[in-house]
Amino acid sequence: MAETLARARCASCGNGLPYEAWSRGQSSCDNCTRLASRAGPAATYVRGPAPSRAPSGSQPRAVDPTGATAAYERIFDDMPDELVDELVAALESEMEKLEREKTPKSPVHEVLEELGFNHSPREWQWAAWGFAAGFAANVVLAKYAQMTSGGSMTEFAGPLLIGGIVAGATCGAIGWGTAKLRGH
Repeated sequence: MAETLARARCASCGNGLPYEAWSRGQSSCDNCTRLASRAGPAATYVRGPAPSRAPSGSQPRAVDPTGATAAYERIFDDMPDELVDELVAALESEMEKLEREKTPKSPVHEVLEELGFNHSPREWQWAAWGFAAGFAANVVLAKYAQMTSGGSMTEFAGPLLIGGIVAGATCGAIGWGTAKLRGH
């Protein structure tokens, strides 16, 4: 009894089938049947372009049946020259970035990059002042050592330069670190 109360449905759209269509054995409603008859077969064989016969020894010519190449050329011709120049410049700068990323870096360069060196302009200033202060402190210390020992200044020239560079580099690193911590 429940089967007779169930209404037949269209296989395409899911709407209820009229009794006449169902009694004729149709599985689609009249609307879906008309649409299917207008659309024709789903897949139709269409013969493609004939292969071109190129003279022997020459390169085969690419065939563009859709005309996409001509469409792209029209789009390119319609673009302003300034926009094309800007796009070319942007592409060249991106290519340069990619080339720089591909080149191997020295271990020192990688360490400085990892530390974040030279990310702000104030880092150089703090590092330079730190180097100057460290070198000056070493000169003062060397002059004090020379005066208390009674030796000549030429005896202290080598240790003065080497100690000044080491003390300057140390204080420069401290200055750079201070700039990083302060966020300058």
